[in-house]
This record gives sequence, structure tokens and C-alpha cells, in this order.
Amino acid sequence: MACPETVTTKNLIGKLKLNKALSDGVDETLKLQGVSYLKRTAIANFSLTLDFSQYVDDGGVEHVDIKQTLSGGFKAPTENIIMDGDEHPKDDDLFGPLIGKTRRIKVDELDTDFLKEDWTEDTLEDGIIYGIVKSDTEKTGKDWVIYLAWGFTIKDGVRRFARRYKFTTKDRSEPIYVKLYYDYLN
Repeated sequence: MACPETVTTKNLIGKLKLNKALSDGVDETLKLQGVSYLKRTAIANFSLTLDFSQYVDDGGVEHVDIKQTLSGGFKAPTENIIMDGDEHPKDDDLFGPLIGKTRRIKVDELDTDFLKEDWTEDTLEDGIIYGIVKSDTEKTGKDWVIYLAWGFTIKDGVRRFARRYKFTTKDRSEPIYVKLYYDYLN
């Protein structure tokens, strides 16, 4: 189902389901992040639903909270994103210790063309949700970094929420680029 135009990067609410048929595969990035074969297989076979809520706190800082559920009712880690541009450490159930920072920016501020492409007018006007998530190398020994852009796009004639990311690690000479598309549920 198409995302209504009332749902934007400034009003990110509702449930969205990953459309695996339209999205790129994530197995290679998960493998390079140290996720086990068993967990990667489970992720490939389950469907993922995201339940978004977005608000501005008393200090004027935007927050996006995401409850994640895998098919069969299995809960995935909840994300509580503070969009202040500061680094925030997190001990993630899937990836282990990591550090993330998120903020709203205009698309033309991005350095990577792949992250700039195909956004809707409202996303260009309001700005994308941009994040950098990296493994806490000191604690994990891993060195991966993901550069994320979230917003809305038109895919196959349907307005959809999309996540794009560029994944880098010293274990691979070239970055991995991934597009993920979501169907609006309600």
C-alpha cells in the first residue's frame, strides 16, 4: 500500500513492512558485520515490520522510535533515535556495541550520489533523516560503518518509505550499496 502524503520525514508515524521483492539483499553486509549464518538465514526468511513514532522533546530535539517485529511475532531490537547529530553508544542485540549519530539534512549536503537519488519533493523540502552507524571498534574489533539516508521515494508508481545505505569496512575494498523499500500498512 502506498504511504499517504501526510506521512513524511517530519511526521514519520505508522507501520511499514519491508518489501523484500523490491529491496536489495542484506546478507553480505550482515556477514561482514559479524552476524552468524543462523541469524542471517532467519532474517532472510522472516518479514520485518517497523512501527514508527516521531516526536520533538522539550529541548526541541527530534526523536524517532522504531519498534521492530519479525513475522511470527518475534521482537527485534527497538531503536530509539535521537536526531541531534551527536554520537550515541548502543549495545545492540544483533550487532553488539555500536555508535550512531543521526540528524536531518538537505540532500545536497550528502557526499555520496547514491544516497541523493530519487527522493520525493517533500523529502527534498523537509530533509532526509541521515545517520552514520559504526561498530564500536574498541569493544568489538570490527571496523564497519554504514551511512544511512531515510525518506520517501516513488518505486513502481507507489509512494514508499525507503532506506538507502552505503556500507564500508576494511575487510572489503569497495563499498556495498543497498536500497530498502517498505510497504505502508497503517
